[in-house]
Amino acid sequence: MRAHALISRRGGQSGSVIVVVLITLMLASLMLVKFMESSEVELVLATRKADKDRLKNDAFAALETTLAVMSEIKTIDDGKLNSPAQGWGDPYAYAGESPREGLSVSFEFKDESGRVSLPTLKFDDLVLLTQALGLGESDARRFSDGLFTWMHADHISQDIESDATRYERAAIPHKPPQRSLRSWDELRAVAVASTYVYDEDGALTPFGIALRENVSLYRYQDANINAITPGWLMMRKWDEFQLASLEGYKSGKAPRAPGAPPWFRDLDEVGKAVGAKVDTTGLDAEAKLVRILITVKEGAASLRLNALMASSSRVVLPSAVAADANTGDTVKPPAAEAATPDATPETGAGNAASADEKLKYPFYLLELSFDSGPETVAPVEAEADPEAAPEKAPKTTKSPSS
Repeated sequence: MRAHALISRRGGQSGSVIVVVLITLMLASLMLVKFMESSEVELVLATRKADKDRLKNDAFAALETTLAVMSEIKTIDDGKLNSPAQGWGDPYAYAGESPREGLSVSFEFKDESGRVSLPTLKFDDLVLLTQALGLGESDARRFSDGLFTWMHADHISQDIESDATRYERAAIPHKPPQRSLRSWDELRAVAVASTYVYDEDGALTPFGIALRENVSLYRYQDANINAITPGWLMMRKWDEFQLASLEGYKSGKAPRAPGAPPWFRDLDEVGKAVGAKVDTTGLDAEAKLVRILITVKEGAASLRLNALMASSSRVVLPSAVAADANTGDTVKPPAAEAATPDATPETGAGNAASADEKLKYPFYLLELSFDSGPETVAPVEAEADPEAAPEKAPKTTKSPSS
């Protein structure tokens, strides 16, 4: 009996040890799995950061090539950039270069100098523009009144809801800045006008979308006819014949003079193509504000550079400060706004450049940012339509081995 009890006691102890060991193994396995999961996330993040840093250099190299090509074409064509069709729409092809092995680079250009410049817009023109973009006459005047009260100290508000004193009675009292918008988000703070641009959920209305597509916040005097927006043309009340003549010239359907390119080089060519009586006030044929989108891809890694380039120092955002309504004094803008194309090289040991030597850079970069590019949606399989026209895609350059 004693031997049997001893064996039973020892068997029970062995079973307890096995249970403890199994629990320990289970906990260790769970901890190992969690560690592997966290390590995988950290590894993915580290890999993405490394890919981004590597692709940034490629994107900057592509941007430098683009600006060099644009500078050369500008010099050749009498100091003017008119349209990407001049050759700067595909910089690598023009320069006879290609990206490094395994890398693909695509370029997209948006000439924003074809839009209406908000800082230079007069009240009556803003009313006409907003009517062209979908507002009725009464709403167009209310929107313009609210926006001009925000932008101009000398504007007398026509609506009590948009009067400047309304801002002083807000939860946080403030005053309108009395200068043009510096960002589209600033429009959310503008009384009356914001209700036409944003809905109750804070999303853009159809009018708000059209406004952003047809208006630029940057100051410049004339709009580029080669990239002109429908809103500008409707604001100037171009008729259907003039609009059709303009599109016909650009598309090649209308006759052009021998040797004339499919873009306008000056306003004389506009008059010959559209009609001598066409209103070309506030127009020119120069690209002054161009958004350059460069997407670089290598394997699964992708990065897009978004740069806004100005060809003149006169293309600027309005100053962050405005004249004092009482004294008329102004405060100088920050040094960053006083852009200059002259960059002084560093001097020191081994550098033969003197402090007086400067690099004459032909363009101004007003904005520069990076993102992962637009999300790609997998195409839906469907029967091919033989009559459907293929959609245009941005120009892509790949290395020979890719």
